[in-house]
Amino acid sequence: MANNDFQILIAVDLYPAVSVVELRDRLPHEREDRRTLLLTEFGAPRLAPPPDTSPIDWTAVGRAVEKLVAEVHAIRGDRPTVLFIGGRGPLAVFVHLGYLLSKFGGRQVVLNQPPGGGPWEHFAMEGAAAEAPPLFDLLAGMPAEDVPSSGRVGIYIDTAGRDTPRATFADLIKEEGDHVAGIVKLRSSAPLRLTPKDVPALVLQLTQFLSQAPARYPDRSGVSLFVGGPAQVAFAVGRAINPTVVGKDIWLTEYRAPRYERVYSLPFNPRREPEIPRGAEDANARRDVLDAMADGIAELKRFLEPKHLPDGILPDSERERFIARLQKLDQARQARDDDAFELRALEGHYTLGEGLLEALRRSTPQEQQDFAKLLLLHELVHDWQTLRSTNHLAVGRACFVLEQVDCAADAFAVRALMNMELDTGGTKARAQVRDRLRHWLRMVLHGISSFDIMEHGSKIEQLAERRLRRYLIWHLQLARAATVSDASHVDAMLRPALSVELAPLAGKIDTERHEKVVTRALPDTELFCAVGGYLVRQARRPGFEPGALVDAVRTYAYEPIQKAMVFLVDEHRAKLAPWIV
Repeated sequence: MANNDFQILIAVDLYPAVSVVELRDRLPHEREDRRTLLLTEFGAPRLAPPPDTSPIDWTAVGRAVEKLVAEVHAIRGDRPTVLFIGGRGPLAVFVHLGYLLSKFGGRQVVLNQPPGGGPWEHFAMEGAAAEAPPLFDLLAGMPAEDVPSSGRVGIYIDTAGRDTPRATFADLIKEEGDHVAGIVKLRSSAPLRLTPKDVPALVLQLTQFLSQAPARYPDRSGVSLFVGGPAQVAFAVGRAINPTVVGKDIWLTEYRAPRYERVYSLPFNPRREPEIPRGAEDANARRDVLDAMADGIAELKRFLEPKHLPDGILPDSERERFIARLQKLDQARQARDDDAFELRALEGHYTLGEGLLEALRRSTPQEQQDFAKLLLLHELVHDWQTLRSTNHLAVGRACFVLEQVDCAADAFAVRALMNMELDTGGTKARAQVRDRLRHWLRMVLHGISSFDIMEHGSKIEQLAERRLRRYLIWHLQLARAATVSDASHVDAMLRPALSVELAPLAGKIDTERHEKVVTRALPDTELFCAVGGYLVRQARRPGFEPGALVDAVRTYAYEPIQKAMVFLVDEHRAKLAPWIV
């Protein structure tokens, strides 16, 4: 190592008892310059070490690793550099670091202590492998020829002599919503005591294995990594991953007794706020949406009267005040530079966010006008419900409560607009009650899906269970509306509280939002409803597949969801459409 090499120490300080001073003391002192980067300084949370199994904010951990490595590249410049990586944390962190630093031009040395403690040793990742028996002496599950399977390949690498059952890995892949193409294991028959001299041979064997094993499954959907061993092995695994060969959907996992847990995927791609295009044409298109929504709200102000407001949320004494507050609301001249809708009822104004306008760009002007009516009524009644912009994030942690409050506000808005149309439209409107009700219910679904398409694209990969329920509720209401033939049926349908749920469902906890994310349906998934205090339950049967609704919602597949809901209404008409004589 040259005296003028720039030294960067990456300290993985997630678990307690990591002494940065002790790590620095193990570095060569001949140097021109040195920088120390602590992972926690880039936003990673401090963690309780195993066997603690408290939820981990893996997204924050992954972001911190990405930021730290970006800083490594920024401060290194063109100088000859030696990287030292040491500390304590989940093995997935060391795999991620190795993956990101695999193309880093310069020496890389992992610092680790031997089992049971002792001085920190240097495990240099570079060097020529000496002639010796393979460190990993057991290979299981490697196909002799290509396997035509489109599932996920589980790859298990272990230096502790453990023969973990295949089902352990297969179960996690299934729970996360994928199929198992195969499980390939590379491990030692007995616990290895790795020395610094072993590292070049270790790196060579891992590189060869991680090039060969995935290639046996050319149609694979991705790879899931299960790593057992010390930090230097995990780092070497990450360095050995060639994205061109292994692919770009690699699940990292962490063993948290008694099972493995999915961490995140490589390349790391956390949830991001939707980007709003900033071109002149984009700005003009959003201005057109803003104008259309303003027209819709102006029309609402002209025709909505106190008598149109439904009972339930608002006391009769509040109807006049509700309309007065609506009439006084003015739109802010400029859209907010985010995706929010902000209502300041006491101050008499509302603001439409750029993200909201962008989400509605592909809607027709009439849809934009009608959605604006629904949105303003929905948000204004939230003020009576004491759900406001100042407490929305906190209330959002209570997913089921927020869902019920939101559905009540949606129902209020639809009922008010239907009452207004039936009153102002006369006989013609009453003859079209079914069509108009279905129109407004479609607009509710249109609003929900517009925002989801903007945030998630053509498929909702991270489908929150509360979001799934909201789609199911309004799709069922839309199917029920097809049976409406009289104006009196509107309130009969929308007044009673309705809940719709699929259960059981496989899922996981989103540690960023602390809510359940659905991964897949199960063979015994059923559909349950509660309407007006009555239970509706429908299991799988020919012509009705409850589990298929999960993927249908993910992909905004309107027709199969409606087909299922029409079936449900027909089978349970006494409870779901009691107005039918």
